Amino acid sequence: MNKIMVVGGKRLFGEVKIGGSKNAALPVLFAGILTGESCVFENLPRIGDVLLALEILRDLGARIRFLHGGDVVVDYSTVRPVLPPRQLTEAIRGSVYLLGSMLGRFGKAMLAGAGGCDFGSRPIDQHLRGFGLLGAREEREADVLHLFLPQGECLRGTRIALAMPSVGASANLLMAASVAVGMTVIENAAMEPHVLSLVAFLREAGARIDMGRGRRISVLGKERLHGCRFRVIPDMIEAGTYLFAGMATGGEVRLLEVDPSHLGAVLEVLREMGAEIRVGNEDILLKAPERYRNVSVRTGPYPAFPTDLHPQLAALFCIGGRAKGRGEIRETVWQQRFRYTEELVRMGARVGIEEDRATFLPAMLSGTAVRSPDLRGGAALLLAALAASGRSEITNAATVGRGYEHLEQKLRGLGAEVRIFG
Repeated sequence: MNKIMVVGGKRLFGEVKIGGSKNAALPVLFAGILTGESCVFENLPRIGDVLLALEILRDLGARIRFLHGGDVVVDYSTVRPVLPPRQLTEAIRGSVYLLGSMLGRFGKAMLAGAGGCDFGSRPIDQHLRGFGLLGAREEREADVLHLFLPQGECLRGTRIALAMPSVGASANLLMAASVAVGMTVIENAAMEPHVLSLVAFLREAGARIDMGRGRRISVLGKERLHGCRFRVIPDMIEAGTYLFAGMATGGEVRLLEVDPSHLGAVLEVLREMGAEIRVGNEDILLKAPERYRNVSVRTGPYPAFPTDLHPQLAALFCIGGRAKGRGEIRETVWQQRFRYTEELVRMGARVGIEEDRATFLPAMLSGTAVRSPDLRGGAALLLAALAASGRSEITNAATVGRGYEHLEQKLRGLGAEVRIFG
């Protein structure tokens, strides 16, 4: 996917099926290493990051089969404790999950870089501190990280209090703790749906995990896990993006095969803006008002408004003729996430940025050539292009393809005039 061409101004109407979650698929794919057996994954999205994860697993020795019905079988019995290729691990942030899974199975793990979108500093200090408390040692050779257990030692349960509810650290430490000796208690753990999905997967594989009050997770380690069948949860970020697409264009969109319970903060914001929302067991209907009100939003760990939907919401705030008033977003999770605003300004957006806050005033947007800076920033530009007058061209579109399955097909099914090249 090299380029997305959009002719804006079309109201979106219809139904769209939500695929499997990227953020849930990556940790469970890498956690499967702990089983040393075969796992069957249902509803696994065919998107860039997931395909890269499968390529990393294949390079480590896993055997992968795509079944006729869409399921994917991964045989982890032949995985080897070697350094995976740098060009693959540097391409996706999710490669960091190799640390917990490889350390848990082999007592050692090696990683050269962990990529994905660049939002400034994205340290893994909480991961490493937790591994250290479990008994692992750390060494660095150039920019290759080595984790290992001293000879004759094993991972041992302990109490780990995270400084902040990091999704990555919570997931990595859950993996390692699942096969440690004794009890591990993780305090201030992340509770995002994709973390709870990992807990469900590990339980299916035989792990003993109890969810305590607040953000406490207790894990009683087990010597071996086993293979299992697991269905990836719906993608709440894809779901939110299509809800925002309906809002941006004044349309009416019904999401199918979605879990509304994952989207509480998002639906609350949309209702506050004036959308009519109807929620079923596995579907959500959004009817956009002719004009909607801009609001103030603060991102944060789940159940707060998700940072991965911040840029898409910002696009809504910019759309003249639909948005009213001043919108504000305070970003508390990732540094430098506002880079997408430079491209929105090229389309006519009125944006002000001060430290961790951005303010937006509606303006009439015009189609033009813009460049996607990252996955969710690119999605924001796509939403703006759908609502803008004229033709837009979004380059570096492979960043968007990392997180949205069948994007052209789904948008065209809703009535958008869009073509994807490359």
